[in-house]
Amino acid sequence: MNTILFLLCWISYFSTYIGRQNYSAVMAEIIASEGYLNQACGMVGTGFFICYGAGQLVSGFLGDRISPKWMIFTGLTGSAIANGIMSLLHSPQSMTIAWCINGLFQSMTWSPILRVFAEYLPAKEQKNACVNIATTYPAAVFLTYPLSSLMIYLWGWRSMFIFTCTFIGLVAVLWLCLFSFLEKKLEFQRQQNHKELLSESSTTSEKSSSHSIPVCLVIAIFFICGSLIVQGALRDGVTSWVPSYLSNTYHVGTSVAIFATTLLPAINLLGVYAANFIFRKWKKNEIQTSTILFAGSLIFLACLILTEGIHLVLSLIFFSLVTSCMMGINLMLVSFIPTNFLKRGRVSTVSGILNSTVYIGSSISTFGLGVVADLFGWSILIRFLCLFAAMGLVFCLCAIPEWKKFSSTLG
Repeated sequence: MNTILFLLCWISYFSTYIGRQNYSAVMAEIIASEGYLNQACGMVGTGFFICYGAGQLVSGFLGDRISPKWMIFTGLTGSAIANGIMSLLHSPQSMTIAWCINGLFQSMTWSPILRVFAEYLPAKEQKNACVNIATTYPAAVFLTYPLSSLMIYLWGWRSMFIFTCTFIGLVAVLWLCLFSFLEKKLEFQRQQNHKELLSESSTTSEKSSSHSIPVCLVIAIFFICGSLIVQGALRDGVTSWVPSYLSNTYHVGTSVAIFATTLLPAINLLGVYAANFIFRKWKKNEIQTSTILFAGSLIFLACLILTEGIHLVLSLIFFSLVTSCMMGINLMLVSFIPTNFLKRGRVSTVSGILNSTVYIGSSISTFGLGVVADLFGWSILIRFLCLFAAMGLVFCLCAIPEWKKFSSTLG
């Protein structure tokens, strides 16, 4: 039953990534076929990320108080409808409104899924579930980009939104029916987890009050949020603009550039498990692991600058390595860190706060990098990405000592 529950959560969250990455995948074709400016189309993605990030704050708070079954079902259904509407629109302004609505509905999925893991899975399986569900992002990109390329070739970019609407709608029905069945079967495990949590909380309260907020935690979260803003800017900025970068730098068609981008998720999968390996070898410290990954991304971006224009595949490899590092950082800071707050009953709340900051960076980069590309060109854009990576590295270095202090109080 645990495996079935995880797979249900996986396919549900996977479908939401399809419902947001499809726009990034077809954006280069929209720009080319409709004649819109980079920054106009970038604003559509920015609108999504702003609403998704703001929605995460609300959903994180509600996720600890409202049934995850209904929150996730509502999020999936709303996202399906928003994708269907996108296939009918004819201006960047109207697309921005529809994609903002999509962002609000999609924000209702992640925090409740983490709560499902915390309540219904045995403690020893929860970390592995967080690792494995992180594969939804690269898997979705791996499917979305070649599928979008095929859809564009056969029927045009609008057909991709029609497909996504249908797919997410079916997943929403599957979620509601199957989770209703599983929550009854797994009720004993949920009660067992609750008893263990009460026992551990009573022990931990001898060391510190569960309601107090240590100063070191506030400082650590501040720097972690800074790191996550950078992580979102690099991950989604690269994913959104790589097809346009390749098309302009190497003078290939948009469908070819979109298809070539499928190399990113293939390497991203390695990034998730490499990060988990480093985490287990490096004293199980999420911040130190993230520091190593930010340093790696800075090196790969420097290599991209040095090899720019030599060959399309070489650029793709370095872009893929950068996004792999970002996937690993996301696993550490958005998936692993909230599980430390299980005893405080704030897994969903902390997850919502951290995940929302990711999309501050995503919104900045999706629009901002389009402006940089329009005004200064693609070479300058890569140097901006290097600056982001350096900032993320500094934020993590500042967070390390404060997180160590807080970790010592967890018990």
